[in-house]
Amino acid sequence: MTSKDVKLIKEMLQMQAKLDKAIMDEYGLAELDEEKLSLAILDEVGELTHELKGNWCWWKKTQAPVDKEKVLGELVDVWHFVLSYTNNFNDGESMFDTGTDEFDRGYKYYLSKTHFNKNALTNLFSELIDSWLEKLVILVVITEYLGFTIEQVYKAYCDKNKINYQRLKEGY
Repeated sequence: MTSKDVKLIKEMLQMQAKLDKAIMDEYGLAELDEEKLSLAILDEVGELTHELKGNWCWWKKTQAPVDKEKVLGELVDVWHFVLSYTNNFNDGESMFDTGTDEFDRGYKYYLSKTHFNKNALTNLFSELIDSWLEKLVILVVITEYLGFTIEQVYKAYCDKNKINYQRLKEGY
């Protein structure tokens, strides 16, 4: 990961904190429920895997090919909830205050688990759900494994963030 990637992730963490506050204010919430947030992540991972079906759905001749833009859209939805989780149940952007050594160690560890592993994506998704401390690290590895950059995610995140504010305004 580059310093630019870290900067973009920190910006997304800040943007997500503001969005979460707006949502919580709108719905009169004092805090987010960890289990509900984990279920939201699980649901979005399901939607992401659905968009990837063209890669793994061998029994269905009529399965549409994978649409990378739709995959990115679903991936960004996972990012929204993982960023919320990181802000509310981990250290948020302060996880980078002492540098990126710890993040980099986790990144290298999960990245190494993708090499020569036929079940890499399945394992990463499972670990994303199970992990408490390293959700964000695992999501970065998933992002790269799927062929996206942090910069691509950032742009798509900003676009979706605007939609989420519009939805909030409209009572979505």
